[in-house]
Amino acid sequence: MADDELRGAVHWIDHFVVGTNDLVAWADWAVNATGVAPSPIRGVTTAARKRNQPFQCFLWWDDPSCRMGAFLQSEMYPPSKELGHDTPLCGFYVRPEDMDRHVQRLDRYAIPHTSPVRIETEGDPGTTVFFADPDGNQWAFFAPDEMPAGAMEVSTSDGVGRISHAVYGSRDLQRTASFYEEYCGVRPVQSTAIPEDTLVLRLQGGARIVYNLVDVPDERTAGHGPWWDMHTALTVRDDEFFPNYQRMWAGLPEEPGPKEDINLPLAEEDALPARTGLHRSPVGYRWKETYSRGDEFYDWDGHAFHFIGGVSQTDDGSLARYVGKEQDAYLNELTDRVKAK
Repeated sequence: MADDELRGAVHWIDHFVVGTNDLVAWADWAVNATGVAPSPIRGVTTAARKRNQPFQCFLWWDDPSCRMGAFLQSEMYPPSKELGHDTPLCGFYVRPEDMDRHVQRLDRYAIPHTSPVRIETEGDPGTTVFFADPDGNQWAFFAPDEMPAGAMEVSTSDGVGRISHAVYGSRDLQRTASFYEEYCGVRPVQSTAIPEDTLVLRLQGGARIVYNLVDVPDERTAGHGPWWDMHTALTVRDDEFFPNYQRMWAGLPEEPGPKEDINLPLAEEDALPARTGLHRSPVGYRWKETYSRGDEFYDWDGHAFHFIGGVSQTDDGSLARYVGKEQDAYLNELTDRVKAK
C-alpha cells in the first residue's frame, strides 16, 4: 500500500452504466465507438421476464476489470444537452498519438463528436474528444499529458484504455467532497487551474471523479424516477470492501424499500440524503435479504454507485492491474459470517 493511500481508497472506476431506449442500437454503438468485443443482451428470455430481470448489456475490455453497460429504460429519455456540457459523462484513456485514429473511427460510424479540445481545468491537462451514444449519453476519449500506470494496461482491440474519469453534477461541492473523503478515501485535488465551481477527486490509480456545481441534480440518475439502474462501480482493495460498506451502513440511512415501491415527487427525490439502498440485481436482492442493508449507495445528488473488490496482480501490490472480485463472492462470505453468529 502506498504511503499516501487513505483508508478504503477508491483506485479505479471499474464500470460505468447508462440507460438506453434501444438496447440493440446501444450495443452496436459501443462496439463501434470503442472496439470492445460484442456481448449478448441479457434478460430477453421468458424465464428472465418472469423474474422481472431487466434488459441489459455489459461489454468487457480485454479483461473483466474494465467495462461499460446499459439498461433498457421504461420511459423515453428527454433530449440531451450540447456535447461536452451534459452530465453524467464517462471518459476513457487513449494514447495521444492515437487520438486522430479514434476520431476517424467515430467519423466512420457517424458517431456525433466534437473536435479535439485542450482541457486543463479538471485536474489533469490533456486533449479530449466528446462524443454521444444514440440516447444522448455523453462520453469522451481523454489523452493525458502524463499517462497513469495501469491506464492502458487494459484496453480494447482499438486501443481504448481504462475509464479515465466520470463527471457529475453537484449542488454543494463541499458536501460532496466530505462524502467522498469519509466513505471512499479520496480528497479534492488542489490546483489553481481548477475553477471554484469544479471539484476534482483523484483516485489512487490516477483516474478522476469530477463534479461541476449545478443548481438542480443531473436528470439521468438512478435517484431520479422513472430512470433505472444507471450506476458507477468503484474499485477498492479486496480487504477494504467490507470495512467501506460497514462505515456507510453505520453513517448513512437506508432507503425504505425497493425503488419500484418508492414513488416520490421529483422535489422529494432531490431532497433525499446520501444513503444506501437496494442494488436492483439478483445479488442485490439476496444481499438485502441477508444483511438488511443494500450494497448500492448514493451521493447527495442521486448518483448511484457500488464497490468492486480488487485483487492486485502486480509485484508492488498496486491495483494498476487487478482481478475484480464481484458482489456474489462477497455475498457468500457475508452469508457464512451471518450463519456463524
